[in-house]
Amino acid sequence: MVVFDANGTLFELTLVEQALGSAVAAEAFFERLLHGAATLTLADGWTPFDELAASTLRTTCAKLGLDVDQQRVLAALQELPPAPGAREAVAAAGPCAILTNSGGDTTRRLVASAGLDVETILSVEEVRAYKPAPAPYLMARERLGADCVLVAAHAWDVAGARAAGLRAVWVDRGEREWPLAGVDPGERAPTLEDAVARAVG
Repeated sequence: MVVFDANGTLFELTLVEQALGSAVAAEAFFERLLHGAATLTLADGWTPFDELAASTLRTTCAKLGLDVDQQRVLAALQELPPAPGAREAVAAAGPCAILTNSGGDTTRRLVASAGLDVETILSVEEVRAYKPAPAPYLMARERLGADCVLVAAHAWDVAGARAAGLRAVWVDRGEREWPLAGVDPGERAPTLEDAVARAVG
């Protein structure tokens, strides 16, 4: 079964970029959010995604000197549009799943709004550890079977999945160059549709 990452892979962050005023600011926020999630997990802590997003947004705005409507930014995270090719990729995958760092309820709303036919939605909130820690991927493997394949547009997500024993395909449309020295990028594809073709081929 194909297992998609959600934010930045199956759904794009354009509304967050608009709310923050630039793609650079949105990337800084997203990276700080991921850094915070990884820090909490490494320190054996847990904070729900929405709360973590609010706290890391405050820090991002303070550091960059941004005067924006922070509630609008956080609302944008609840309304992410599907990424290019998302509908086609989900359709081609057949029965598929999502494994996300976001909350399950939020992701279910995004899926419903986009009209995507996703069979299973797994959130890290179930194991209280954020990707790329092993626990979320092991949960996916237990629930979906050992042959599940992660499709993600983030090298850190792909590396985490592989370290936990899952097959993974990296969608390189955003990062373009593999950022993790000493780690083999493995399977890669330029689009979601190409990644699904590799995953099911």
